[in-house]
Amino acid sequence: MSLRWVWSLLAALSVIAIGAVMLVSITEVESRAWDSSEMEQSRLLTTLLADELKMPMIANSRAEVDTLVQLFMHEVPNAQVYLRWASGEEEHYGDKVLPAPISAMKEWPAAPASVRGAAKWYLMSIRYNTARLGDIALYNPGKSWEFYAEQIRWRLAAAAGLMALVTGLLVFIMSGRIRNNLRLLARASRRVGSGDFSAHLPIRSANEFGKAFYQFNHMVSNLEQREKIHDLYGHYQRPQLVADEYDRNAQRADKQREVTVLAIHVMDFDGSNMQSPQDDALHTLNRYFTLFEYIALQFGGHVDHMSGDEMVVVFNHPFDLKCHENQAAKAGMAIAAAAGRLAEEGGAENAVGFRVGLATGAVMIGYLGTGRRRQMTVAGEPIVLASRLARSVESDGVIAPYGTMLALGHGFRPQELGECLLPGDSEPVRCINILPGEVYVEQEVKDVVEAAFMRINPVNDSDDDQW
Repeated sequence: MSLRWVWSLLAALSVIAIGAVMLVSITEVESRAWDSSEMEQSRLLTTLLADELKMPMIANSRAEVDTLVQLFMHEVPNAQVYLRWASGEEEHYGDKVLPAPISAMKEWPAAPASVRGAAKWYLMSIRYNTARLGDIALYNPGKSWEFYAEQIRWRLAAAAGLMALVTGLLVFIMSGRIRNNLRLLARASRRVGSGDFSAHLPIRSANEFGKAFYQFNHMVSNLEQREKIHDLYGHYQRPQLVADEYDRNAQRADKQREVTVLAIHVMDFDGSNMQSPQDDALHTLNRYFTLFEYIALQFGGHVDHMSGDEMVVVFNHPFDLKCHENQAAKAGMAIAAAAGRLAEEGGAENAVGFRVGLATGAVMIGYLGTGRRRQMTVAGEPIVLASRLARSVESDGVIAPYGTMLALGHGFRPQELGECLLPGDSEPVRCINILPGEVYVEQEVKDVVEAAFMRINPVNDSDDDQW
């Protein structure tokens, strides 16, 4: 269930709960007020009837007393009257039996009073000045409280239900607006995350969402500006490459560092082997390189530089990376697997071949270039060797000198490629393909490749369609 429905139901249930509490409270208050009103009315009727009977009782006119009582009972339906004369004679009007607590009383009060154990009975003594004329007891059933209580309950329940419906509807409408704004923000964020900086949000109000949308648009504009500057002047580097580590090393002399280098070479790159326009061919290559770059980052390497047909990835620079030879070998296997998978997806007419060379050794680290093109990079024999291996040795795997196996752990195994003569060398080099030697290495490589393809081919989020 979406948050929109949850909020609406919670609002409706809250109103219903408040209505139930109010119903109980109002019913209780009304019940007490009803009982108090009935009591006062009964006392008043007892007093009025006693006053009407005084003169006939003084005159000892029993017929007139009987007439007055009958008229009273006609005006007050279902009433009961018990009359006792001073001489002790008793008269009953109505079918109700006189309760025992009343008949047992000897001293009757001068003012109307109720009797414990005799509900709705009120009695008093009839007096004229100081003379006692007799006693009277009155039973007044009053009106049915349950009938009015039922009406109160139904009306309050209907009002609470209507308020719950209106409240739930208002919350549903307002939460829908909030949901739409969040959906716009999520979709725009997804576009920006994929590199589309044209995503801007409409600002229709000055509330919190309007301010948030303004800040989002401002952020995207800044990112777009930085990306343009990067495209015009920059060279991609990991964020760490422009961090304090470089600032601390800016004034130092060039130094050496043990690294592992991967060279990814595009075979026969001139676009002639791709049955597509030149712009599409470059787009395809950029898609490949984006995928390779992501894989390298996952294993701790970074792209040092790219030329038109080659990408060079360095491990253990600029920060220390444990087992950088192993990480580079796994990255190379993942890149080779990703290149093969992309070739299968693109079809034979647009297939692009890649070779991956690996070499380890010491390189020089320093700033190279002039002006805006000046950047921190590495230079040395391992870069040249890795590039020669990728360019000259025909193989679909990770190509490396045989001695590289001495630096790798037990998770890898070699596949012999024989003696290979590299350009510029007079002596052949014994080359191998580096293959997984353990299941965990193969699984790690497979997981990174899957993650890389998920990144460049994101799956539509079905939850977003339900908003």
